[in-house]
Amino acid sequence: MMQAEPEKSSNNTLKNVLMGMAGVFIAILIFIVGITVGVSAANGFNFNGPTAFPEATDRTASIGEGTPVSSASGLNTALMNDVMSRLRSQWYGDIPANDKLTDGAIRGMVSSLGDPFTAYVEPQYAKILEQDMTSKFEGIGATLKSVTGGAIQIVRTFEGSPARNGGVQSGDLIDSVNGKKVTGLTTNEVAAMIRGTAGTTVTITLRRADHPKAFDIVLTRAAITIPLVTSKMVGDGTIAYISLYDFSQEAGNQLNAKLKELLAQNPKGLILDLRDNPGGYLSQAVDVGSIFLKKGVIVIERDTKGNEKTESTSGVGMAHDIPMVVLVNGGSASAAEIVAGAIQDYGRAKLIGETTFGKGSVQSPQSLPNGGQLRITIQHWYTPKNRGIHGTGIAPDYVVVRTPADELAGRDPQLDAGVDYLQTGKEPAPTAVPTVAPTPAN
Repeated sequence: MMQAEPEKSSNNTLKNVLMGMAGVFIAILIFIVGITVGVSAANGFNFNGPTAFPEATDRTASIGEGTPVSSASGLNTALMNDVMSRLRSQWYGDIPANDKLTDGAIRGMVSSLGDPFTAYVEPQYAKILEQDMTSKFEGIGATLKSVTGGAIQIVRTFEGSPARNGGVQSGDLIDSVNGKKVTGLTTNEVAAMIRGTAGTTVTITLRRADHPKAFDIVLTRAAITIPLVTSKMVGDGTIAYISLYDFSQEAGNQLNAKLKELLAQNPKGLILDLRDNPGGYLSQAVDVGSIFLKKGVIVIERDTKGNEKTESTSGVGMAHDIPMVVLVNGGSASAAEIVAGAIQDYGRAKLIGETTFGKGSVQSPQSLPNGGQLRITIQHWYTPKNRGIHGTGIAPDYVVVRTPADELAGRDPQLDAGVDYLQTGKEPAPTAVPTVAPTPAN
Protein backbone atom coordinates (compact mmCIF):
# COMPACT_ATOMS: atom_id res chain seq x y z
CA MET A 1 0.00 0.00 0.00
CA MET A 2 1.09 3.61 -0.54
CA GLN A 3 2.58 5.29 2.50
CA ALA A 4 2.08 8.96 3.32
CA GLU A 5 5.16 11.15 3.08
CA PRO A 6 6.72 11.69 6.55
CA GLU A 7 6.12 15.44 6.52
CA LYS A 8 2.46 15.04 5.63
CA SER A 9 1.97 12.22 8.12
CA SER A 10 3.42 14.29 10.96
CA ASN A 11 1.33 17.31 10.02
CA ASN A 12 -1.86 15.23 9.86
CA THR A 13 -1.15 13.67 13.24
CA LEU A 14 -0.71 17.08 14.85
CA LYS A 15 -3.84 18.35 13.18
CA ASN A 16 -5.89 15.38 14.42
CA VAL A 17 -4.66 15.87 17.97
CA LEU A 18 -5.50 19.58 17.96
CA MET A 19 -8.88 18.93 16.37
CA GLY A 20 -9.66 16.43 19.09
CA MET A 21 -8.69 18.89 21.83
CA ALA A 22 -10.79 21.59 20.24
CA GLY A 23 -13.65 19.14 19.92
CA VAL A 24 -13.58 18.38 23.63
CA PHE A 25 -14.32 22.03 24.33
CA ILE A 26 -17.26 22.06 21.92
CA ALA A 27 -18.61 18.90 23.51
CA ILE A 28 -18.35 20.45 26.97
CA LEU A 29 -20.38 23.42 25.78
CA ILE A 30 -23.09 21.05 24.63
CA PHE A 31 -23.22 19.42 28.05
CA ILE A 32 -23.29 22.79 29.79
CA VAL A 33 -26.32 24.09 27.89
CA GLY A 34 -28.08 20.78 28.52
CA ILE A 35 -28.61 17.44 26.79
CA THR A 36 -31.48 14.99 27.09
CA VAL A 37 -30.48 11.50 26.10
CA GLY A 38 -33.24 8.96 25.45
CA VAL A 39 -32.41 5.33 26.19
CA SER A 40 -34.11 3.40 23.44
CA ALA A 41 -34.42 -0.24 22.44
CA ALA A 42 -31.36 -1.80 20.86
CA ASN A 43 -30.87 -0.83 17.24
CA GLY A 44 -28.05 -3.02 16.00
CA PHE A 45 -24.63 -4.58 16.28
CA ASN A 46 -21.86 -2.90 18.18
CA PHE A 47 -19.57 -1.43 15.56
CA ASN A 48 -16.46 -2.70 17.37
CA GLY A 49 -17.87 -6.17 17.61
CA PRO A 50 -21.08 -8.00 18.31
CA THR A 51 -22.99 -7.73 21.53
CA ALA A 52 -26.06 -8.90 23.40
CA PHE A 53 -28.34 -5.97 24.09
CA PRO A 54 -30.83 -5.62 26.92
CA GLU A 55 -34.36 -4.58 26.12
CA ALA A 56 -34.14 -0.96 27.24
CA THR A 57 -37.07 0.86 28.76
CA ASP A 58 -38.24 4.38 27.92
CA ARG A 59 -36.32 6.49 30.35
CA THR A 60 -34.17 9.61 30.00
CA ALA A 61 -31.16 11.00 31.76
CA SER A 62 -30.70 14.73 31.45
CA ILE A 63 -28.26 17.43 32.44
CA GLY A 64 -30.12 20.65 33.00
CA GLU A 65 -28.96 24.11 32.01
CA GLY A 66 -26.48 25.53 34.49
CA THR A 67 -25.30 22.16 35.78
CA PRO A 68 -21.70 22.62 37.05
CA VAL A 69 -20.19 20.13 34.63
CA SER A 70 -16.59 20.85 35.57
CA SER A 71 -17.10 19.89 39.22
CA ALA A 72 -19.41 16.96 38.51
CA SER A 73 -17.29 15.35 35.81
CA GLY A 74 -13.82 16.60 36.65
CA LEU A 75 -13.45 18.22 33.22
CA ASN A 76 -11.29 21.32 33.23
CA THR A 77 -13.47 23.70 31.23
CA ALA A 78 -11.09 26.62 31.74
CA LEU A 79 -8.28 24.67 30.09
CA MET A 80 -10.53 23.58 27.22
CA ASN A 81 -11.60 27.19 26.76
CA ASP A 82 -7.97 28.25 26.64
CA VAL A 83 -7.07 25.57 24.07
CA MET A 84 -9.99 26.51 21.85
CA SER A 85 -9.01 30.17 22.00
CA ARG A 86 -5.41 29.39 21.05
CA LEU A 87 -6.52 27.19 18.15
CA ARG A 88 -8.84 29.82 16.76
CA SER A 89 -6.16 32.50 16.87
CA GLN A 90 -3.08 30.48 15.90
CA TRP A 91 -4.01 27.33 13.96
CA TYR A 92 -2.60 27.33 10.43
CA GLY A 93 -5.70 26.10 8.66
CA ASP A 94 -9.47 26.11 8.86
CA ILE A 95 -11.10 25.03 12.10
CA PRO A 96 -13.57 22.21 11.22
CA ALA A 97 -17.30 22.69 11.57
CA ASN A 98 -18.74 22.27 15.04
CA ASP A 99 -20.36 18.92 14.24
CA LYS A 100 -16.99 17.48 13.22
CA LEU A 101 -15.35 18.85 16.35
CA THR A 102 -18.16 17.43 18.44
CA ASP A 103 -17.81 13.97 16.88
CA GLY A 104 -14.07 14.06 17.55
CA ALA A 105 -14.57 15.16 21.13
CA ILE A 106 -17.08 12.45 21.92
CA ARG A 107 -14.90 9.78 20.33
CA GLY A 108 -11.95 11.01 22.38
CA MET A 109 -13.87 10.93 25.66
CA VAL A 110 -15.27 7.48 24.98
CA SER A 111 -11.96 6.02 23.81
CA SER A 112 -10.27 7.24 27.01
CA LEU A 113 -12.34 4.62 28.90
CA GLY A 114 -10.30 1.85 27.31
CA ASP A 115 -13.37 -0.28 26.57
CA PRO A 116 -13.69 -1.19 22.87
CA PHE A 117 -17.38 -1.94 23.31
CA THR A 118 -18.33 1.41 24.82
CA ALA A 119 -18.45 3.48 21.70
CA TYR A 120 -19.78 6.54 19.94
CA VAL A 121 -21.41 5.77 16.61
CA GLU A 122 -21.67 8.76 14.30
CA PRO A 123 -25.10 9.42 12.72
CA GLN A 124 -24.27 7.99 9.28
CA TYR A 125 -23.00 4.75 10.82
CA ALA A 126 -25.86 4.52 13.31
CA LYS A 127 -28.20 4.20 10.32
CA ILE A 128 -26.21 1.22 9.10
CA LEU A 129 -26.59 -0.51 12.46
CA GLU A 130 -30.34 0.02 12.40
CA GLN A 131 -30.51 -1.63 8.98
CA ASP A 132 -28.38 -4.56 10.13
CA MET A 133 -30.86 -5.49 12.83
CA THR A 134 -33.69 -5.65 10.30
CA SER A 135 -31.52 -7.90 8.09
CA LYS A 136 -32.46 -5.77 5.06
CA PHE A 137 -30.33 -3.16 3.32
CA GLU A 138 -28.95 -2.14 -0.07
CA GLY A 139 -25.39 -3.11 -0.84
CA ILE A 140 -23.31 -5.99 -2.20
CA GLY A 141 -24.16 -8.80 0.25
CA ALA A 142 -20.94 -9.53 2.11
CA THR A 143 -19.70 -9.48 5.69
CA LEU A 144 -16.50 -7.78 6.82
CA LYS A 145 -14.00 -7.95 9.64
CA SER A 146 -10.95 -6.01 10.76
CA VAL A 147 -7.73 -8.00 10.72
CA THR A 148 -4.23 -7.45 12.08
CA GLY A 149 -2.65 -4.34 10.65
CA GLY A 150 -5.92 -2.48 10.18
CA ALA A 151 -6.99 -4.20 6.96
CA ILE A 152 -10.61 -5.00 6.17
CA GLN A 153 -11.32 -8.55 5.03
CA ILE A 154 -14.30 -10.23 3.37
CA VAL A 155 -15.61 -12.97 5.69
CA ARG A 156 -18.44 -14.34 3.59
CA THR A 157 -20.73 -13.54 0.68
CA PHE A 158 -24.40 -14.43 0.46
CA GLU A 159 -25.81 -16.70 -2.20
CA GLY A 160 -27.22 -14.75 -5.14
CA SER A 161 -25.70 -11.47 -3.94
CA PRO A 162 -23.78 -9.02 -6.16
CA ALA A 163 -20.61 -9.90 -4.23
CA ARG A 164 -21.00 -13.64 -4.79
CA ASN A 165 -22.04 -13.27 -8.42
CA GLY A 166 -19.26 -10.74 -9.07
CA GLY A 167 -16.47 -13.04 -7.93
CA VAL A 168 -15.72 -11.68 -4.44
CA GLN A 169 -14.28 -14.45 -2.27
CA SER A 170 -13.98 -15.09 1.44
CA GLY A 171 -10.56 -13.97 2.59
CA ASP A 172 -10.22 -11.13 0.07
CA LEU A 173 -8.73 -7.95 1.54
CA ILE A 174 -10.29 -4.63 0.58
CA ASP A 175 -7.66 -2.17 -0.61
CA SER A 176 -9.94 0.69 -1.60
CA VAL A 177 -13.53 1.60 -2.43
CA ASN A 178 -14.14 3.86 -5.42
CA GLY A 179 -10.46 4.73 -5.35
CA LYS A 180 -10.34 5.67 -1.66
CA LYS A 181 -7.95 3.68 0.52
CA VAL A 182 -9.59 2.00 3.51
CA THR A 183 -6.47 1.64 5.68
CA GLY A 184 -7.28 2.70 9.24
CA LEU A 185 -11.04 2.77 8.73
CA THR A 186 -13.51 0.74 10.75
CA THR A 187 -15.71 -1.94 9.25
CA ASN A 188 -18.72 0.36 9.58
CA GLU A 189 -16.94 3.18 7.77
CA VAL A 190 -16.04 0.83 4.93
CA ALA A 191 -19.59 -0.52 4.92
CA ALA A 192 -20.91 3.03 4.57
CA MET A 193 -18.65 3.53 1.55
CA ILE A 194 -19.80 0.30 -0.10
CA ARG A 195 -23.51 0.56 0.56
CA GLY A 196 -25.74 2.63 -1.65
CA THR A 197 -28.93 2.73 -3.68
CA ALA A 198 -29.82 -0.47 -5.51
CA GLY A 199 -28.88 -0.24 -9.18
CA THR A 200 -25.83 1.97 -8.65
CA THR A 201 -22.30 0.66 -8.99
CA VAL A 202 -19.33 0.52 -6.66
CA THR A 203 -15.72 -0.30 -7.53
CA ILE A 204 -13.88 -2.36 -4.93
CA THR A 205 -10.14 -2.91 -5.20
CA LEU A 206 -9.21 -6.27 -3.68
CA ARG A 207 -6.05 -8.12 -2.76
CA ARG A 208 -6.06 -11.90 -2.85
CA ALA A 209 -3.45 -14.38 -1.67
CA ASP A 210 -3.00 -16.02 -5.06
CA HIS A 211 -2.97 -12.74 -7.02
CA PRO A 212 0.32 -10.81 -7.38
CA LYS A 213 -1.41 -7.44 -7.69
CA ALA A 214 -4.53 -5.72 -6.42
CA PHE A 215 -7.45 -5.84 -8.86
CA ASP A 216 -10.79 -4.07 -9.32
CA ILE A 217 -14.26 -5.57 -9.24
CA VAL A 218 -17.21 -3.41 -10.27
CA LEU A 219 -20.45 -4.46 -8.57
CA THR A 220 -24.02 -3.27 -9.00
CA ARG A 221 -25.67 -2.77 -5.63
CA ALA A 222 -28.94 -4.54 -4.89
CA ALA A 223 -31.52 -4.91 -2.16
CA ILE A 224 -30.09 -7.48 0.26
CA THR A 225 -32.04 -9.64 2.65
CA ILE A 226 -29.77 -11.63 4.94
CA PRO A 227 -30.89 -15.26 5.19
CA LEU A 228 -31.11 -15.61 8.96
CA VAL A 229 -31.69 -19.35 8.93
CA THR A 230 -30.53 -22.08 6.59
CA SER A 231 -31.38 -25.74 7.04
CA LYS A 232 -30.95 -29.12 5.39
CA MET A 233 -30.64 -32.82 6.11
CA VAL A 234 -27.02 -33.98 6.19
CA GLY A 235 -24.94 -37.12 6.61
CA ASP A 236 -26.96 -40.10 5.47
CA GLY A 237 -30.10 -37.98 5.52
CA THR A 238 -30.91 -38.68 9.17
CA ILE A 239 -29.21 -35.66 10.74
CA ALA A 240 -30.91 -32.26 10.74
CA TYR A 241 -28.69 -29.20 10.25
CA ILE A 242 -29.75 -25.63 11.02
CA SER A 243 -27.63 -22.49 10.91
CA LEU A 244 -28.45 -19.15 12.54
CA TYR A 245 -26.75 -16.08 11.05
CA ASP A 246 -27.41 -13.65 13.93
CA PHE A 247 -29.79 -12.79 16.76
CA SER A 248 -31.69 -9.96 15.10
CA GLN A 249 -35.41 -9.31 15.37
CA GLU A 250 -36.81 -12.43 13.69
CA ALA A 251 -34.18 -14.95 14.79
CA GLY A 252 -36.37 -16.97 17.15
CA ASN A 253 -39.41 -17.03 14.87
CA GLN A 254 -37.46 -18.03 11.77
CA LEU A 255 -35.48 -20.67 13.62
CA ASN A 256 -38.70 -22.17 14.99
CA ALA A 257 -40.30 -22.30 11.56
CA LYS A 258 -37.35 -24.03 9.88
CA LEU A 259 -36.80 -26.38 12.79
CA LYS A 260 -40.41 -27.50 12.62
CA GLU A 261 -39.89 -28.54 9.00
CA LEU A 262 -36.73 -30.45 9.90
CA LEU A 263 -38.23 -32.28 12.87
CA ALA A 264 -41.16 -33.39 10.71
CA GLN A 265 -38.60 -35.61 8.93
CA ASN A 266 -37.87 -37.47 12.20
CA PRO A 267 -34.09 -36.91 12.30
CA LYS A 268 -31.90 -38.95 14.65
CA GLY A 269 -29.88 -35.90 15.64
CA LEU A 270 -29.62 -32.13 15.27
CA ILE A 271 -26.71 -29.79 14.52
CA LEU A 272 -27.08 -26.11 15.51
CA ASP A 273 -24.52 -23.99 13.67
CA LEU A 274 -23.56 -20.77 15.48
CA ARG A 275 -20.27 -20.23 13.67
CA ASP A 276 -19.55 -16.60 12.75
CA ASN A 277 -22.78 -15.57 14.47
CA PRO A 278 -21.99 -12.09 15.87
CA GLY A 279 -24.91 -11.91 18.30
CA GLY A 280 -27.72 -9.36 18.58
CA TYR A 281 -30.68 -8.97 20.90
CA LEU A 282 -30.58 -10.51 24.36
CA SER A 283 -34.31 -11.26 24.08
CA GLN A 284 -33.62 -13.34 20.98
CA ALA A 285 -30.90 -15.27 22.82
CA VAL A 286 -33.53 -16.17 25.41
CA ASP A 287 -36.05 -17.15 22.70
CA VAL A 288 -33.53 -19.29 20.83
CA GLY A 289 -32.24 -20.86 24.03
CA SER A 290 -35.80 -21.76 25.00
CA ILE A 291 -36.10 -23.89 21.86
CA PHE A 292 -33.32 -26.22 23.04
CA LEU A 293 -33.27 -25.88 26.84
CA LYS A 294 -35.85 -26.71 29.47
CA LYS A 295 -36.89 -24.14 32.05
CA GLY A 296 -33.91 -22.58 33.79
CA VAL A 297 -31.53 -19.64 33.98
CA ILE A 298 -29.85 -18.94 30.64
CA VAL A 299 -27.70 -15.96 31.63
CA ILE A 300 -26.65 -13.96 34.69
CA GLU A 301 -26.05 -10.20 34.37
CA ARG A 302 -24.09 -8.08 36.87
CA ASP A 303 -23.44 -4.36 36.84
CA THR A 304 -20.42 -2.53 38.22
CA LYS A 305 -22.06 -2.26 41.66
CA GLY A 306 -22.62 -5.99 41.90
CA ASN A 307 -26.36 -5.83 41.28
CA GLU A 308 -27.47 -9.06 39.66
CA LYS A 309 -30.37 -10.21 37.56
CA THR A 310 -31.05 -13.37 35.61
CA GLU A 311 -32.84 -14.27 32.40
CA SER A 312 -34.57 -17.63 32.12
CA THR A 313 -35.80 -19.81 29.30
CA SER A 314 -39.54 -20.22 28.84
CA GLY A 315 -39.61 -23.97 29.33
CA VAL A 316 -41.47 -24.33 26.03
CA GLY A 317 -39.50 -25.56 23.02
CA MET A 318 -39.65 -28.23 20.33
CA ALA A 319 -36.06 -29.48 20.59
CA HIS A 320 -35.47 -30.20 24.26
CA ASP A 321 -34.60 -33.87 23.90
CA ILE A 322 -33.25 -34.64 20.43
CA PRO A 323 -29.52 -35.59 20.42
CA MET A 324 -27.63 -32.48 19.44
CA VAL A 325 -24.27 -30.79 18.83
CA VAL A 326 -23.47 -27.09 18.46
CA LEU A 327 -20.83 -25.75 16.06
CA VAL A 328 -18.87 -22.68 17.23
CA ASN A 329 -15.75 -20.77 16.21
CA GLY A 330 -13.92 -17.52 16.87
CA GLY A 331 -16.72 -15.60 15.17
CA SER A 332 -19.38 -16.91 17.57
CA ALA A 333 -19.95 -13.98 19.88
CA SER A 334 -22.19 -12.35 22.45
CA ALA A 335 -25.74 -13.70 22.15
CA ALA A 336 -24.35 -16.74 20.32
CA GLU A 337 -22.06 -17.33 23.30
CA ILE A 338 -24.95 -16.94 25.73
CA VAL A 339 -26.81 -19.77 24.01
CA ALA A 340 -23.73 -21.94 23.51
CA GLY A 341 -22.56 -21.38 27.09
CA ALA A 342 -25.91 -22.32 28.59
CA ILE A 343 -26.20 -25.41 26.40
CA GLN A 344 -22.72 -26.47 27.52
CA ASP A 345 -23.38 -25.71 31.21
CA TYR A 346 -26.53 -27.85 31.26
CA GLY A 347 -24.87 -30.68 29.34
CA ARG A 348 -27.57 -30.39 26.71
CA ALA A 349 -25.16 -30.84 23.79
CA LYS A 350 -21.48 -30.98 22.93
CA LEU A 351 -19.76 -27.95 21.41
CA ILE A 352 -17.56 -28.71 18.40
CA GLY A 353 -15.22 -26.27 16.66
CA GLU A 354 -13.00 -23.49 18.01
CA THR A 355 -12.95 -21.20 21.05
CA THR A 356 -15.55 -18.45 20.77
CA PHE A 357 -14.89 -14.71 20.57
CA GLY A 358 -15.25 -13.85 24.27
CA LYS A 359 -17.82 -11.02 24.26
CA GLY A 360 -19.19 -11.11 27.78
CA SER A 361 -20.41 -7.53 28.19
CA VAL A 362 -23.79 -5.87 27.67
CA GLN A 363 -24.23 -2.50 26.01
CA SER A 364 -27.06 0.00 26.34
CA PRO A 365 -27.51 1.78 22.98
CA GLN A 366 -28.65 5.35 23.62
CA SER A 367 -29.92 7.64 20.88
CA LEU A 368 -28.31 11.08 20.75
CA PRO A 369 -29.90 14.32 19.51
CA ASN A 370 -27.59 14.42 16.47
CA GLY A 371 -28.79 11.01 15.23
CA GLY A 372 -25.76 9.20 16.53
CA GLN A 373 -25.62 6.52 19.19
CA LEU A 374 -23.74 6.16 22.44
CA ARG A 375 -23.24 2.52 23.39
CA ILE A 376 -22.31 2.14 27.05
CA THR A 377 -21.15 -1.07 28.66
CA ILE A 378 -23.49 -1.39 31.62
CA GLN A 379 -23.07 -5.02 32.63
CA HIS A 380 -21.06 -8.19 32.19
CA TRP A 381 -22.86 -11.48 31.73
CA TYR A 382 -22.07 -14.96 33.02
CA THR A 383 -23.21 -18.45 32.09
CA PRO A 384 -25.72 -20.33 34.29
CA LYS A 385 -22.77 -21.91 36.13
CA ASN A 386 -21.33 -18.44 36.75
CA ARG A 387 -18.56 -18.64 34.16
CA GLY A 388 -17.22 -15.28 33.02
CA ILE A 389 -16.22 -15.54 29.37
CA HIS A 390 -15.29 -11.92 28.58
CA GLY A 391 -11.93 -11.83 26.84
CA THR A 392 -11.48 -15.60 27.03
CA GLY A 393 -14.40 -17.11 25.16
CA ILE A 394 -15.92 -20.55 25.51
CA ALA A 395 -13.75 -23.56 24.75
CA PRO A 396 -15.57 -26.25 22.77
CA ASP A 397 -15.84 -29.77 24.11
CA TYR A 398 -14.08 -31.00 20.98
CA VAL A 399 -11.60 -28.80 19.11
CA VAL A 400 -11.89 -29.15 15.34
CA VAL A 401 -10.43 -26.53 13.01
CA ARG A 402 -11.75 -25.40 9.63
CA THR A 403 -8.91 -23.71 7.76
CA PRO A 404 -9.21 -21.14 4.94
CA ALA A 405 -7.98 -23.87 2.60
CA ASP A 406 -10.85 -26.10 3.75
CA GLU A 407 -13.34 -23.34 3.04
CA LEU A 408 -11.97 -22.59 -0.43
CA ALA A 409 -12.07 -26.30 -1.26
CA GLY A 410 -15.63 -26.64 0.05
CA ARG A 411 -14.59 -28.86 2.94
CA ASP A 412 -16.20 -28.57 6.38
CA PRO A 413 -14.44 -30.82 8.91
CA GLN A 414 -16.39 -29.26 11.79
CA LEU A 415 -19.73 -30.20 10.27
CA ASP A 416 -18.36 -33.62 9.35
CA ALA A 417 -17.25 -34.14 12.96
CA GLY A 418 -20.71 -33.18 14.21
CA VAL A 419 -22.42 -35.60 11.85
CA ASP A 420 -20.03 -38.40 12.75
CA TYR A 421 -20.44 -37.79 16.48
CA LEU A 422 -24.24 -37.94 16.27
CA GLN A 423 -24.22 -41.03 14.07
CA THR A 424 -21.52 -43.05 15.84
CA GLY A 425 -20.72 -41.36 19.14
CA LYS A 426 -17.09 -41.15 18.03
CA GLU A 427 -15.20 -38.26 19.62
CA PRO A 428 -13.43 -36.00 17.09
CA ALA A 429 -9.64 -35.92 17.17
CA PRO A 430 -8.38 -32.51 18.44
CA THR A 431 -6.57 -30.07 16.13
CA ALA A 432 -4.86 -26.66 16.49
CA VAL A 433 -7.02 -23.60 17.08
CA PRO A 434 -6.98 -20.47 14.87
CA THR A 435 -9.54 -17.76 15.63
CA VAL A 436 -11.78 -15.63 13.43
CA ALA A 437 -13.19 -12.28 14.57
CA PRO A 438 -16.91 -11.52 14.11
CA THR A 439 -18.10 -8.76 11.83
CA PRO A 440 -21.09 -6.72 10.88
CA ALA A 441 -22.87 -7.30 7.58
CA ASN A 442 -22.20 -5.09 4.59
